[in-house]
Amino acid sequence: MNRLALPVLLSSAAAVSAFTPNQYHHPFTANHHKRNHCDPSNRRQINLQQKYAAALNKHPSAILQSTNSNESTCTSSPLTPTDIHHMKQATQTARIAYGNTYPNPAVGCILVDRDSSTVIGSGFHPKAGMPHAEVFALLEACGHVEDGVEAAKSVMNCDEESELTNRVLELLTVYKSQNGASKLFADSMANLNVTAYVTLEPCCHVGQTPPCALSLVAAGITRVVVGLRDPNPRVDGGGIQILKDSGIHVHVMDATSDHVEEREAAIECANLVQYFVKRISPDNGFSNGMYDDMNGKKKRLLRAIALRQKTEGSMPSVEWIRQKGMATNDEKDIDLLHQMIIDAKFLESVDQSLFNHELVLLRLNNVVNKKKGAKILGERVASMVNAHLAQVLGHTALLYRPGVPPVLDLDELIQKEVDENHDTQSLS
Repeated sequence: MNRLALPVLLSSAAAVSAFTPNQYHHPFTANHHKRNHCDPSNRRQINLQQKYAAALNKHPSAILQSTNSNESTCTSSPLTPTDIHHMKQATQTARIAYGNTYPNPAVGCILVDRDSSTVIGSGFHPKAGMPHAEVFALLEACGHVEDGVEAAKSVMNCDEESELTNRVLELLTVYKSQNGASKLFADSMANLNVTAYVTLEPCCHVGQTPPCALSLVAAGITRVVVGLRDPNPRVDGGGIQILKDSGIHVHVMDATSDHVEEREAAIECANLVQYFVKRISPDNGFSNGMYDDMNGKKKRLLRAIALRQKTEGSMPSVEWIRQKGMATNDEKDIDLLHQMIIDAKFLESVDQSLFNHELVLLRLNNVVNKKKGAKILGERVASMVNAHLAQVLGHTALLYRPGVPPVLDLDELIQKEVDENHDTQSLS
């Protein structure tokens, strides 16, 4: 999993003590944020704190799981044109990091004050190991950063010299600390009527960051429109259930809706995560042990198929993304290749090509000097995308991963070859 190669500037405790809310004063939320916290008699604020505590108690961080509830999560009333418009904004925002989030999905979030029809926060999931889209949208809406999209871009691009990057890392340290969501977002929108538009269901599990569903509860969001229920078994309706249990109105888009606009918007959200859905599917080919017995006969067959495809000009290939740090000799090459962080965009491209073609050639000219280096890097990539390394030739590595059912069914092809040889021998 690709992690941000930047130092965390402060420990959790230090970051919490040094943290100053609203360093960036959002033109819409800064005064509201101050008003909210200066009025301890605000009944809705107290009520939201109670809801957040109740949600946290009901779904403790150590055991947050999917409810797998059969209860419908969709409302009966159709979405408005305004809802569709904002969900399209969310999908456009998600596409900023499309291909950069492997193995995670690309997700976008837009926060809208319904009373004024004002977008008060936008964000997307920048890369694996970083918080999800909802968090960056909330950081903007709560006045902690000027622009949630720019904040997400800053950590996606690993700009170590950027003041914004450092600021975001400090905020994320707070967010990852105990009750971090409450520290950053508590009741920030308690006096507002805010809808969150999220392309994928907010998570309910604890990974490297707290659950997004609880962050939305903490902030006082009143309504959530979800583009797609998350098929990940760790979520699968659990995030929606947390929101509903906290009194938040939830509408899950329907890709089979009679309303064309909603159907198209839902399909667009699903298309964003189609390869992620394949990766987490329990019946995806590599999770069921298909072709664990990758013997010499099968590898020879794959090499023959690859040679034919190269001759025909139909061999799918993925070229290594050029980057700094290419070694200049064999010994340095070996050390570098064992330690090198493999770019998420490259892994996403390889993964998608394997889903589409099953047999893919990696062109590693930009990173290795010898066949030995290609073998090291080829093995690492194969392991990360659950594929087989079938051949290393020069600066290239041939990967194979069968689909379900496999297009290149090696057992069937080998048996066909055996039968043909048997028939030939019988005729002679």
